[in-house]
Amino acid sequence: MSIIKKYVRINLSQFSFSILFAILGVLASLISYIFLARIIAELISNNSDWSFYLKQLLIIVGLFLIKEISAGISTTISHTATFRSLREIRKEISEKLFEMPLGDITSVSSGTFKDIIVDKVDSMETTLSHILPEMTANIIGPMLLIVYMLILDWRLGILSLLPFIIGMGVMKSVMNKEYMKSYKESVLLGQKMNNALVEYIGGIEVIKAFNQGTSSYKKYSDVVRDNAQFYYDWMGRCMNRISVGRLLSPMGILTVIPFGMIFYKNGSIEIDTLISIVVLSFATVSNLLKALNYTDDLARISTISGEVEKVLNSKSLKQGISNQKIEHYDIEYKDVNFSYDEDKKIINHLDLKFEEGTVNALVGESGSGKSTIAKLLAGFWNVESGCIKIGDININTIPLSQLSQLISYVSQDNFLFDLSIKDNIRIANPNATDSEVEQIAIKAGCDEFIKDLPNGYDTVIGEGGGHLSGGEKQRISIARAMLKDSPIIILDEATSYIDPENEVIIQRAISKLVKGKTLIIIAHRLNTIKDVDKIFIVNKGRIEDSGTHEELLMNSEMYQSMWKASNKEGRA
Repeated sequence: MSIIKKYVRINLSQFSFSILFAILGVLASLISYIFLARIIAELISNNSDWSFYLKQLLIIVGLFLIKEISAGISTTISHTATFRSLREIRKEISEKLFEMPLGDITSVSSGTFKDIIVDKVDSMETTLSHILPEMTANIIGPMLLIVYMLILDWRLGILSLLPFIIGMGVMKSVMNKEYMKSYKESVLLGQKMNNALVEYIGGIEVIKAFNQGTSSYKKYSDVVRDNAQFYYDWMGRCMNRISVGRLLSPMGILTVIPFGMIFYKNGSIEIDTLISIVVLSFATVSNLLKALNYTDDLARISTISGEVEKVLNSKSLKQGISNQKIEHYDIEYKDVNFSYDEDKKIINHLDLKFEEGTVNALVGESGSGKSTIAKLLAGFWNVESGCIKIGDININTIPLSQLSQLISYVSQDNFLFDLSIKDNIRIANPNATDSEVEQIAIKAGCDEFIKDLPNGYDTVIGEGGGHLSGGEKQRISIARAMLKDSPIIILDEATSYIDPENEVIIQRAISKLVKGKTLIIIAHRLNTIKDVDKIFIVNKGRIEDSGTHEELLMNSEMYQSMWKASNKEGRA
């Protein structure tokens, strides 16, 4: 609940005004029953003064207008504050995701994050915009009216509440630990259903390719059925008692009228007082029941907010607060250790240096740690021990926003957005002109295939770039990185989907574009990195050897073996 309390405090003045107007509206509605009771009492007394009835009716109409206007103002204020709060909560979650280690994000399904950011945050709307003003008003207003009833006649005031108290006791028996446990289980089932749907849609290409439509859909449909069955059983266990409680609660008339008639016959109560309490007993209980309509929301809000708070309270990357002055762009790894889990160390006492303005390549077997070395530099994870420095500055002291500006990272699976090609490239530099975007695309080898598309640079490429081939997506990703114009560029097998002929052309283009920058290339095909300034052979998380292509061919048995294997693959 701390996230709810936080944003209530931030918007305390707005929510306070919303509650005040809500209370005013409820009180206006309840007070109208007092005047209604007076009309009934006068009718019974055979009062024929029409001016009296007209005056009472005008007051009731005025109170009704006050109620509606106050409710409207209250709702407007509360919703304005609420949607501002929901926007800030989503912004806070997005910023937190940016700060989290990449492994912590990838270990959670995208369906779970979607459920939290969209559905769970949306579920807070009822609490913030309705429960706070409306539930508060529908409790405070009736309580004030109950005090008034007790002043009129404390005996009937208490008797009018007896059915309500008994009904509440019956309903309260439902709101126990089992109910809370069931609600938490319902949240987990909802997440499971959401994840199954995202998996089914996301994997539809594989499902079709391997003719797994029946089994994959069955997995999703089974989860949906389990979710529905759970709610059916849960409601079946609860609804009998809830129905009995709701039936009893407004039955104050069962106690007020019999005892009221007794009191009236023995002369201990006036007829107008009896009528007032009869009418007001309906009004007070009906408003209290409105407040109870929010009990389900209260029961689930702790679970909902807990899911959001779990993300917000998760571990963050170590980062600096203020921007650092970087005087040069030499990169140095000093005795760096890192593992994704405790059982297997990926980077082992690594010492490595990339000099500013040089083109470097990391090569090695799959799983040797090449990509991890690059991702540690990009700030996707923190090292366990040792340090990584850019220009003699520990990257843990550099804010992530500054670090992301220093480094352009392009992988083989870079994500493209469901925007035009022009806008996807321009993400790297929102201020870039159309001409600058096109010039970068030409240099990155994109221009030819882009112009063949139906709308050229304005072609919308689908979610994840689904309307483009793997090689086309990679070339757009490279163009985007080039437009960013960062002093450090990492290409993590960024040309793996590009055919060898075009790969050589793109590598040459990259070499021209990154002149004066520090470039780190992780490559599988060694013939594309022959001309780099220095090649580093990574083996079991350490640097096995380093040098130019010619030096390594002469002095490194591992590189010789890799070179022969690479040439065989090329001929194949």
